[in-house]
Amino acid sequence: MKIKNFQNYISLEILGGLLLLGATILALILKNSPYGDHYMEFLSVEMGLKVGTWELFKPSLLWINDGLIAIFFFAIGLELKKEFIQGEFKTLSNITLPLMAAIGGIVVPALIFCAINFNDTYVLKGWAIPTATDTAFALVILAMLKQRIPSSLKVFLVSLAIFDDVGAILIIAIFYTSELSTLAFFVAFCCIVGLFILNRLGNERKSFYYILGALLWLSVLKSGVHATLAGIITALFIPVHTKNNHTLLEEIEHGLKFWIAFIILPLFAFANAGVDLSKIQTHMLFSGVSIGIFLGLFIGKQLGVFGFAYMAIKFKIAKLPKDANFKQLYGVCILTGIGFTMSFFIDALAYEVSDIFNFVDNLAILLASLASGVFGYFYLRFIK
Repeated sequence: MKIKNFQNYISLEILGGLLLLGATILALILKNSPYGDHYMEFLSVEMGLKVGTWELFKPSLLWINDGLIAIFFFAIGLELKKEFIQGEFKTLSNITLPLMAAIGGIVVPALIFCAINFNDTYVLKGWAIPTATDTAFALVILAMLKQRIPSSLKVFLVSLAIFDDVGAILIIAIFYTSELSTLAFFVAFCCIVGLFILNRLGNERKSFYYILGALLWLSVLKSGVHATLAGIITALFIPVHTKNNHTLLEEIEHGLKFWIAFIILPLFAFANAGVDLSKIQTHMLFSGVSIGIFLGLFIGKQLGVFGFAYMAIKFKIAKLPKDANFKQLYGVCILTGIGFTMSFFIDALAYEVSDIFNFVDNLAILLASLASGVFGYFYLRFIK
């Protein structure tokens, strides 16, 4: 990732992170105000389309969680492909540290959550909730620290987030699926073949990829596998350069950045962060689900990410980021406990948008993210 492009990326992420924070606060205020019913009505509005006897209608909340988030994963897929072909991930040495750290950031939080809730099969469905990281908020905090943190650690955090998101996609695809439809899988396969042909022909028309991508999304949605998978699959078939040397992938990725940072993720946060504080019971705050999520994010993420990164460096599989020391690396690892949007997303999948826990699961995500952000900031602010 070129320095200028990386700086632009960081700036966009920071602004997007601030907007995410605003959307979260607004959702909390509305949900706990006299306008709470209107907030819920907005999320429950049925929208969709009908063609002959075929129809697809969902409440707006699911359109956001199944549809708009697929576009977010499409953007992640584009970024991942670009980095592997012409960016930081071209060389194995640049991949190893963030990859190992991401694995640790998935394994350790999941183990902590499972250890706390091993005797409750329903709660265990949420084992993946504390495995996610919200990079936008973490980058906002790093920006507040200005020159105290070397830029190499910002690159490390962004690279880690990419692998973290890929891990989330694999978890969703493998563990959070419903009954599978053979017909829908066949249609999805045909769409993938079509995308492959477009790629091999070096097609330059974005609309063709969008049409097949939308059909793939519909078929995956109906297949039983979560529809976000369609986003990253479509992205992998977008050519970096066409036969006329048109930089198609970069053009599409650049066009999506504004929509992802300023529309899609803030809208997702607004739709999912509305925790009804009046329904939260004190004893539920210490239930297995809330403790598992909180400790998984706040303790598990930092220990898992730092522990695996430390071992990779000590065993000389990877190198410490340039101009950084282990104390600074650990501080950045603390910030990975900011789960937020992706944790909300997996929570909604695991418990099927249910308020069975009286919102303490959502509150635990917010509290763990807040604790990770505050502790990470002050740690990095005062260490030498």
